Amino acid sequence: MAKLLMRKRKPTVSFPAELESEKILGKFYGIYIDTTNYYNIISYLHPDNNFPEVKCIGEIFGAKPEELPTEGQLYGYFEANELCFIDADGKKCKKEPYSLKLDIFSRNTGILESDIMLKKGAMFIGCGSVGSLFALELARAGVGRFLLIDNDIFAYHNISRHQCGILDVGKLKVDALKERILQINPKAEIVTQACTVQEVPLSVFDSFCDKNTIVVGGADNREGDLYANQIAKEVGMPLMSVGCWERAFAGEIFYCLPTGMPDYSDLMYAIGGLSGRVNQNKKFYTNEEDLEKAIFEPGISVDINFVTTIAVKLALDILNIDNDRYTPRLINNLSQFTLVCNTNNPKIGGDNAEIFSYPLQVTTSIEVPRAPVINDSEE
Repeated sequence: MAKLLMRKRKPTVSFPAELESEKILGKFYGIYIDTTNYYNIISYLHPDNNFPEVKCIGEIFGAKPEELPTEGQLYGYFEANELCFIDADGKKCKKEPYSLKLDIFSRNTGILESDIMLKKGAMFIGCGSVGSLFALELARAGVGRFLLIDNDIFAYHNISRHQCGILDVGKLKVDALKERILQINPKAEIVTQACTVQEVPLSVFDSFCDKNTIVVGGADNREGDLYANQIAKEVGMPLMSVGCWERAFAGEIFYCLPTGMPDYSDLMYAIGGLSGRVNQNKKFYTNEEDLEKAIFEPGISVDINFVTTIAVKLALDILNIDNDRYTPRLINNLSQFTLVCNTNNPKIGGDNAEIFSYPLQVTTSIEVPRAPVINDSEE
């Protein structure tokens, strides 16, 4: 039995399908997993600087080379137009060609169309607990372009709620999240801005933003979302704002389409200046009267993620709103400003929890009024 457990697995190589179809020669780069005897070729012709673990693990020749590769390396060669791989023991490898579109996103077939999703973009205002989950779920859904905006550094206290981990501590959140997105789709177009959204050069928005891009506000302040709201209006992009209440006992989801709907500034007018107890059509992030002195408790990951996951489903509907072959999930059932309750227990949510009748309640009865137009003569 011990000998069977120690037997080395058959060498297997996963590689981009175009290496064989286009008869590409030269070095390739990836990762060798010794415990499974598995070679994962991630890129070819040049090293992929997005992954520090990726190294040169072999080379493809036009014919079978006479010498064998070194341990942990591969040689590829063409035999009767077929690409073959041999390892350091001279064994032919089992081949597993892959295509980003056909393999990584194949499970989305019939639900999401890869050709459409890969052209979609998402601009994130904040890459914290909400933004990181939101971005990775859109990447898994096939979204191909990302603009990540956050000036914060990932720290140990972020680990319990963020999608990144210990090895990311000390990195800029935008860089850590970029690496995670690329692990899902190595060909994703990702632009990072390690600053507040107000500090991003307008040229960045000009080159990235278009009608196929959604703006997602997930920061811990509203000023950034208001600024992004103006950019979304000028470009004609949909906007979403997602935030959790104290201890994440509940959360809010707002969206605006570029089709004449009340926008985020209208929402802010409706709730502006509110302090004290929250009610059904008003919202603020903490129940302290003095917001400047308040200590915000963001809650646990599972509660934040529940609110965020609902928002992601809505975002997929918005990104596919012009796709006649797509079946909407939530947009026909949620209101423009939706409240999501994790728990209505006052021990967690305080007095504000009383506005919900039961845990996991989704409130869709709130309407966002338009703010009145103020003429210069009325000032």
